[in-house]
Amino acid sequence: MAEDFTSLLIAVGVLLSPIILALPLRFWWTFRVGNQPEHVRYRSWVRQVLDAGEPLSTRRQELDHLARGLPIDVTRQGRIEMDVLHPLKLPHFMLLPVLILSPLVGLIGAILFILLFPLILIAEWVLIDRGLLAKIIDFIMRLMHWGIIGIHRLDTGVRDEDAMVEHMHRLPTTAFLGLFCYLIVSYMPLPSWLGIAFTVTLFLLLTSIIVIVKAASHGELVFADTSQRRLQPMERLVDDILAPVVGLGLLFLLSRQLFLTQIGASNSVFADPIWFAGIVLIVLYSAAAVAIMVEISFFGLRSERVRMVFQNQIVEKYNPILYAFTREHDRMELNPIRTLKEHLVHGESEIEQNEPFNFEDMLRAPSTLQEGEDATPPKAPEIESFDDSD
Repeated sequence: MAEDFTSLLIAVGVLLSPIILALPLRFWWTFRVGNQPEHVRYRSWVRQVLDAGEPLSTRRQELDHLARGLPIDVTRQGRIEMDVLHPLKLPHFMLLPVLILSPLVGLIGAILFILLFPLILIAEWVLIDRGLLAKIIDFIMRLMHWGIIGIHRLDTGVRDEDAMVEHMHRLPTTAFLGLFCYLIVSYMPLPSWLGIAFTVTLFLLLTSIIVIVKAASHGELVFADTSQRRLQPMERLVDDILAPVVGLGLLFLLSRQLFLTQIGASNSVFADPIWFAGIVLIVLYSAAAVAIMVEISFFGLRSERVRMVFQNQIVEKYNPILYAFTREHDRMELNPIRTLKEHLVHGESEIEQNEPFNFEDMLRAPSTLQEGEDATPPKAPEIESFDDSD
């Protein structure tokens, strides 16, 4: 009995090791982004712009002027902005040890990715090129009585955007999905080799679909549920559905499996709790390695094409309006900008040119005067000089 309890404690310690390893990485990232008073001040200014519903591009000149006055270099300025837009939390840093263990899990991840990439291309052809995803969106909208609009994105105009932060922000969805598939299949009365094959198949199929959906929905499209007075960004829909299911499911399945091993009710090859905990980490980090390869290859090369094709399909069917969702002194407004079709054609440039330059903007604009220099009125022209020229 004492040996069983000791094995259980060791297994729990093994399962908690990613969290323990993530803590110093989390502190390192806080230091790398910046935790000095000037960094905190600049972060608060960026947060104020985003809370007002304004894209960073509209306040780019003002933010640059504030950063130079602190002073903050351009690299750290962009790092702070990306951290506000895509905050990295403890689950993200739990996956970083995969880079340390890459010789062990990298081979498994590479094999899985070789099998995964053709499935991603097939899913892209079915969901995007054949228009299946647009048809599914149309069915959901009619079923839920939703409308669809565009909301101007706030992450346009980030200073020296660091794509690594955005890639890291998406990793947990794929990595924890792989572990969830493994735990689900482990409860089925299947031989070990068949269970592994079924786990890999289920993980690859789900990942290929989720990758395409996330790439396609990464944009301005938003579901408008007017009856419930709610706006649901399309790109958040997958995470909002998966996160609670996978998160709570992992806690339940891990706890149940450890309990079964403790009372001797588990007849699988993973009946030993320490062996089970070790396999869990291998599965988690292998799925994380696959997620990293997907981010580097697919999201780095083909995601923009998927997004544009899908958004053009939605535009042709619904012709949604692009709005600016702004807030000032707790007064929220949805201001139409133009059609999303025009936005996709012209990009951000025309929006910035058409925005009015009011008196408050003039006061916020950086001055050309040196500090301590007095402003002097312009000199009146000499009328005589004009007469002489005649």
